[in-house]
Amino acid sequence: MNYAIPEEFVQLAELTRQFVQKELWPQEAVVERLDEIPADIRQALRAKARELGLFAFNMPESAGGPGLPYFAQVLIREQLGQAGVALANLVGRPPKALMACSAQQRKQFLEPAVQGEKIWAFALSEPGAGSDAMALSSRAIRDGNGWRLNGTKHFISHGNEADFVLVIANVQTPEGQEPTAFIVGQGQPGFIVGRVQQKMGWRGYPICELFFDDVFVPDENRLGDVGQGIKLGLSNIQDSRIGVAAHCLGIAQRAYDYAVNHLRIRKQFGRPLGSFQGLQWKVADMALDLEQARALVYAAAREMDLNADARQSVSMAKLSATEMAGRVVDQALQLLGGMGYTTDVPLEMLYRDVRAFRIGEGTSEIQKNQIARACLGKEVYSCQ
Repeated sequence: MNYAIPEEFVQLAELTRQFVQKELWPQEAVVERLDEIPADIRQALRAKARELGLFAFNMPESAGGPGLPYFAQVLIREQLGQAGVALANLVGRPPKALMACSAQQRKQFLEPAVQGEKIWAFALSEPGAGSDAMALSSRAIRDGNGWRLNGTKHFISHGNEADFVLVIANVQTPEGQEPTAFIVGQGQPGFIVGRVQQKMGWRGYPICELFFDDVFVPDENRLGDVGQGIKLGLSNIQDSRIGVAAHCLGIAQRAYDYAVNHLRIRKQFGRPLGSFQGLQWKVADMALDLEQARALVYAAAREMDLNADARQSVSMAKLSATEMAGRVVDQALQLLGGMGYTTDVPLEMLYRDVRAFRIGEGTSEIQKNQIARACLGKEVYSCQ
């Protein structure tokens, strides 16, 4: 379909596609086998991403990024989605919460993150606070010219290797508990990395438990004002959701392309598999599913670029694309038969990887809640 994509955005997508196929795909087998990205490969690929101008493609010019519109970012992320999750993530996307850095913090945290010199992690989720982000139990208590931080976080991406972690914890004020953001450096006394949680997919992409036992955080490492923690923590949520949607387009496209090529060359009963009408209909269903989701994701990204309230559109895009990708990858694996279940082809990796996207950055059920609230109005939706 013709989405009237500007030529410069087409070139960006093509640049990313070549990076994925030439640089990332050849490393997938190693990462899948080791469940980690070897340090030399990580450093080389991050350097290549910086050289191509892809690193921190989500950041505005004021932070040292390229200042790309959301539509262009979606096109880049769609291509990155065709690689394994851990490798794709080497093209770093610093959290927008870092835009709240003071002048001193910018030099210490924001600029090194954008330049790929420091690794970050974002710690909001807790054992008792997942979709309900306001149920935080982590606490920060005033102590002289700083704070004492206590609490447990889990499912924290790269928490074991980050140079610094953005931690959201409650601060007691006369108005009540006020979620506040703090920056904690790796290795500070009382900051303990727990287990690296084992996962179904996303090999080479660590998620961890983090424990904070009376960790002292100086005032200069508080990010933003007291009470701004949730606002800062969710400042990136629409970007993250549209990014996940675009990533799933890439996953689905790779699975679809692989299956279609297989149907063209694989013969059974003396004829190509693609000549059987039952399988042709499956391909048609996959193509329709993929293109419908792509149209919705592109439209939502363009709506974001208009500075409109795109929350409903983004939730629709995230819900549509993540659910679609699960269906398309599943069907692609089925079309390959037993070979699709082996590690000789990428489909089993895509099958394991795609499942998490219906959970992360707001579950499918949360997206339905957002959509329903927009359709019915807050007053009707909230009536219990």
